[in-house]
Amino acid sequence: MTEEELLSRLASLSTEQLDAIQTKLLEKAERKEAERERLKKLPPRTSNDLEALAELQDLDLSSLLRDVKRYR
Repeated sequence: MTEEELLSRLASLSTEQLDAIQTKLLEKAERKEAERERLKKLPPRTSNDLEALAELQDLDLSSLLRDVKRYR
């Protein structure tokens, strides 16, 4: 979806609908930030923990982890 298509869809929504979308997005961002903070306090113990932490940081470590496992 392009930015223009997104803007045209949003323009057709009512104020109440836009408020509901904004509220949901803010709640999702708060949950993600809380999870990120929780994981920062715990050191990664397994590769799954590390992958989850990387995902929260929007990083892709799968190829790096495959390379590490290959050289072990």
